[in-house]
Amino acid sequence: MRRAITPESCPAPVKAQSEAIETEHFIFFSGQMPTDYAAGLAPETVVPGEVSLCGPPAMVRQTRYMLQRMEKVLESAGAGFEDLVRIEQFIIGRDQAPWYSSARQSVMTKGHPTSTRVCAKDLEVPGALIACDGFALNPRSPWTKETHNLDIVPGALTGYPAAQSAGPFILMPGMIATDYETGIHPDARVDPIFWHQSAIKRQTEYIINTKEKILGELGMSLKDIVQVSVYLSHMEDLPAFDYVWESYFPDDPPARVIIPCDELAILGSRIEISSISLRPDGGLKRQTIMSDSVPKPLFHEPHGVKTGPYLWLSTQMAADEGGLAKEARVNPSLPWYGSPVKSQTRYLLKNVDAICQAAGGSLADVVRSQTVFLDMADLFGAFEVWEESFPGGAPVNLSAEVSGPMPVPGCRILASLTAYIPD
Repeated sequence: MRRAITPESCPAPVKAQSEAIETEHFIFFSGQMPTDYAAGLAPETVVPGEVSLCGPPAMVRQTRYMLQRMEKVLESAGAGFEDLVRIEQFIIGRDQAPWYSSARQSVMTKGHPTSTRVCAKDLEVPGALIACDGFALNPRSPWTKETHNLDIVPGALTGYPAAQSAGPFILMPGMIATDYETGIHPDARVDPIFWHQSAIKRQTEYIINTKEKILGELGMSLKDIVQVSVYLSHMEDLPAFDYVWESYFPDDPPARVIIPCDELAILGSRIEISSISLRPDGGLKRQTIMSDSVPKPLFHEPHGVKTGPYLWLSTQMAADEGGLAKEARVNPSLPWYGSPVKSQTRYLLKNVDAICQAAGGSLADVVRSQTVFLDMADLFGAFEVWEESFPGGAPVNLSAEVSGPMPVPGCRILASLTAYIPD
């Protein structure tokens, strides 16, 4: 079952995206922002210039509006905040984080979901400080939601749990190597006196070891992880991170998306990792997906991992072993006769289609997407291609601009995608 949801009470997005998509088990929804898609920022969120020091901070106004919009989207699918199992947030600037947290906690009081929050450089709407997407457990699903608050790991300051179950899936929030008391956890710190220590190595090891503890408490292990999203604030750490990652997942690694971000929540943090695991006895088959029609992954990850009807794809860029794929390049001698982002988006989506076909489906089965740009001016061109490529209805989407660099030089767009391909 797949159903696109169009809430009548919310202004329609301008670009090619579904506001929400319902499957048998989940409700995926697009990035919600404080906009009416007409005036830019919704009038209710704008701080009047004449009395700019009166009323709540801009982030509080924007968060309230955004969450009200999110609630309407969920209600149109027959769900509510209590059904959320994952939210992912891009905010503009660490100084906005306290106001977002307090405003969110005053509105989203039912069953705080697993959460990831990182800083971006810009969002789709000028002046927007926050964008949030995610997915909820479908109330009509036979699956149930369970929250796992475990004392074996430091508790998050903003209230999200160590893990949540959604049927056979175990979702963990974005984890940073912190003790939530002194900053970076002592086990992950680097002593500058000694040259044999590496910050990215120690932080990565701490996060993975913490996930292993949590999974162990739930009767599982690292080999049960099927999807991860990795946020790096210093892209030069990628080779070292990938080296450490392979030592933990030498064979059959999970699907993995590597996303550059501008800042993380704890000073000194260089990496944040969220994850989805599958219970071995959960009734869903796990299958590693590799397509012969797509270039071999540049990093230690498969093209995707399929768990029952859900296909989790790894990092998607217009790249191969030669860097930026030749097919995605614009002729440098005729630079005005092509669009770099359009060429890259077409190439990227062609590969996604091939990976979906290897899993028994097609590009049309993609239900969730996140797209990251180095220049938000590329958004329009990329989603012109998006609209052409999804004539039957586009997936949900959240887009953000980051300072970069991308994992492969020359790439202007990076995508994280999930497809729903029933057997």
